[in-house]
Amino acid sequence: MSRLSLTEYAGRLYARPGVEPLLLELQDEAGQDVLLLLMACWLGTRGVRAEAPLWQSLRDRQAPWRERVIEPLRQVRRALTGDADAAALRAQVKDCELAAEWHQLEQLEAMCLALTPAADAALSGVRAHLALSGEGSNDARLEQLAVAATVMEQDKAAPR
Repeated sequence: MSRLSLTEYAGRLYARPGVEPLLLELQDEAGQDVLLLLMACWLGTRGVRAEAPLWQSLRDRQAPWRERVIEPLRQVRRALTGDADAAALRAQVKDCELAAEWHQLEQLEAMCLALTPAADAALSGVRAHLALSGEGSNDARLEQLAVAATVMEQDKAAPR
């Protein structure tokens, strides 16, 4: 069971081989919210029961921030891509975009700290949360993400 904060967990999972491109594909090709996907993995590995009302409140909290802050910053950053004269500005916008995402992860985590583990098995728990975070999407890449999250937890628990 993950004892990491959501931001620590997200940073570690995102850095695992293959996870970053997988998350970006799910974002760009399937319209998934990367922060909610990371949240789903974190909740699943913590053993928190996946429930539709929880996910509705998380989506309700995330949607305005994503639409008003994160997506506009992403659009500006992408518009500056390839403009050598604007490279420094692009880097500043990227830093702002990342700061906005980390801030939102902290807000989402605060909503869930009081949730108690239900002792769900990690993989099935992650799968259940991913299904709810994506509002029923059955994209095969979600299974890849569930496995990556579960393997990360197993690696952390393995004796050294």
